[in-house]
Parts: sequence; C-alpha cells; structure tokens
Amino acid sequence: MSSIVYIDYLPGLMRAVCLKDDRLQDLLILRDDKPLYIGNIYTGKIIAIDKGLDAVFVDIGLDSPGFLPRNQIPKLLRDHGLSEGLYLEVEVTREGADGKGVKLQARSELPMEKKTGLILAQDPLLDWLCRQSADLEGIFVTDAGVVRRVKRLLEVSGHNGVELKLVADKPNLFEQNGIEEAIDELLQVDISLPSGGSLIIEQGRTLSAIDVNKGTMQHNGGAEKLHYELNVEAAKEIARQLRLRNIAGRILIDFTSMKSADNRKSLQGILKAELKLDYAGHKLFPLYLSGIQELTRKRAGRSLQGLLLQPIGIGGLGQVSDPQTQAFTALRRLWATSLSKGAEARGSKKLKIVASPSVVKVLENSPALDYVKDRVGGAILLIEDDLLRGDAQLTEFRIEV
Repeated sequence: MSSIVYIDYLPGLMRAVCLKDDRLQDLLILRDDKPLYIGNIYTGKIIAIDKGLDAVFVDIGLDSPGFLPRNQIPKLLRDHGLSEGLYLEVEVTREGADGKGVKLQARSELPMEKKTGLILAQDPLLDWLCRQSADLEGIFVTDAGVVRRVKRLLEVSGHNGVELKLVADKPNLFEQNGIEEAIDELLQVDISLPSGGSLIIEQGRTLSAIDVNKGTMQHNGGAEKLHYELNVEAAKEIARQLRLRNIAGRILIDFTSMKSADNRKSLQGILKAELKLDYAGHKLFPLYLSGIQELTRKRAGRSLQGLLLQPIGIGGLGQVSDPQTQAFTALRRLWATSLSKGAEARGSKKLKIVASPSVVKVLENSPALDYVKDRVGGAILLIEDDLLRGDAQLTEFRIEV
C-alpha cells in the first residue's frame, strides 16, 4: 500500500505525519518556541576550555554554549592552538537537553573571522520528506504558503510526481483522519498490543524503561511459544514507538523470559532489523537470559513528550499538555466549531476561548490568533478563568461559540 502525508499548519506550529495503511509511520512537529538546531552551521567563539572533559565550550549565539569535544576538532586547528576568544566554524551534531547546550563538531581547520552567528540552517521539513519511502502517493496541506514551500522541497527530495493538494479550511484534518488520537496514544504510558498483551513505557530523565506484559494473551502451544510470539510482537511495536516518540539515551526493555537460546537469538535479530528502519542511530547490547534488553538511541531533536508536555507535581513526575500545545488545540477547535455552525457563527462576536491564564498568555502573543481570526471572519475573545490555576488545570480551556 502507498503512503500518504498530511501537513497541518498554524503560525508557530507545523505538524507533518506519514500514514501507511492508515497507520502512523512517521511524525514531525516543528514549534517556533522549541527550535531544532541539529545540522546548523555557525561561527562560534571559544569561551571556556575544560581540560578535565577534554573539550571546549563555544558561544554560537544560543542561550547555552555548545559542547565541542577536542577529538571533534581538526588536528590542524588543534595544532594552531586553542584559546579562549578563538573563532571557528562548527556544526551542531546533537540537540541540547536538560539544560545542557548542543553538541558540536568543528568544520574549519583554521580560525574564522571574529563574528558569531548562523552560517547555514538546515530545513527539518526537507530532511523529513527525504526520508519518506518511494511509495509516497499524496501530500495534503492545510495552508497555501506551506503548499508552495513543499512544492519546492519535493523537487529536491526526489518525490517527483507526488500529488500535492491544498485542503483549506480543514482545522480538523488530523482529527478526521484519526491522527490526533494516534498522537495522543504516543503520549500514554500503557500501549495495547493486538494479541492482548501490552507495553508499559516509562520515559525518565536518565533512562527509559519498557515492560512487556502478556495481559490476556493466550496460546495453546505452551508458555515458551506464547512468550516468544508476544516478544516478537512487542519488539516490532517498541521499535515503532521509539521512533515516533523520539526517545533517546539509555533504554531498558523487560521482555518476558524465554528458556530457548534460539528464541532469544531470533528475537534480538528481529529487534535489530526493526531498529534499522529508524532514522536515528542506535546501539544494541546482548539480550540477557532474564529477558532484559539494553540499547541506546542517538538523540535526534526533542522527544515527543518534551515537545508537547510539561512536568507537574512533586519532582515533576506528572505530565500534562503544555500551554503552547493547548493554545493551538483551542484555536483549531474554535475554528472547526465555527465552520460546523455555518455562516452565522463566522463573523460573530460570540467566539470565545475561556482558558487558564497560562494558555491565554500564549494566545495573546501568538501570530496564530490573527491567522485564525482571518479565517473565522471576526474577533476572538480571550477570557481568563481564575478557577483554572491548579497544577493539573494549568492548560485547560473551553470554547464558546
């Protein structure tokens, strides 16, 4: 079956998904408030040298300095002598996380002119389109400006002849195609498997843990065969979940234990094959007799959880949608509701978003508000609800039309 791409746009947010057989296969979310830097090239200035880390810290104009290991600096430049105040050309090889700056590699063999700034920015949408399979059949986009941009990118990405269609006035495009539900499922801890088994995915700051449970799954071939078939099903879904959630770092998988060495070898081979489909690099370690599988996955941008959620509660162990996510959801819902109610709703002075102060603040400063106002043909009233101040209610809202 062929693949279909849907691209939903509001100023400040672009979401692109690829569906194959009506199932989510790939996902890209670009937010102006959480930009991607990987692949960008800068002129930077060395501001500190850390001999203990055998690295230097480089100011490239971002909030935090970049981390440049000494072994990522050409020998000719090292021989020239590294000192604070030296300017050099660098490329971002890994996004920052947990308050740390981006990771860099040096591109120049000689010092650069004394000016810090961006030289070349990568286009994440182009990179994403390039990695889509050759069976891509159609691309449906909600914004005319994005259609023009995608048309130019298709010439570069190699997807010539792909149908490109504008689907204007479709704020609920993702909802109609089951995509909103699929994204919501990627933020859940419990994942059901078709066989009756399930996965529990706990994403932490230092490592992520995945537990495989048999649940209601049954098999007449005995426990060993049941565990093997459950683990194979889980391995395929785990590789997909890691890719779509963009989970990076150290990952521990607790498969159900199997006595057969052949079954363990087969399972790891299947997992390895599935991970090869991933755009991010990984390293797979031996599978323990107990069923514990360890791997690491290279960081390639923020995780889906880091993009859409914010921590709450004691120690930040809880997660809720962040104000920016809810602000965009509110605008799409109001726009879709006004369309469903017909001409009498468009241009009405009764269009209201009643939300927590944090969501209202985002909307007041978002160009997406004016974008939606133009399409509904009237003003949108923003009303703070002081009752929505509790930790779990920070991002709640309701629509009144």
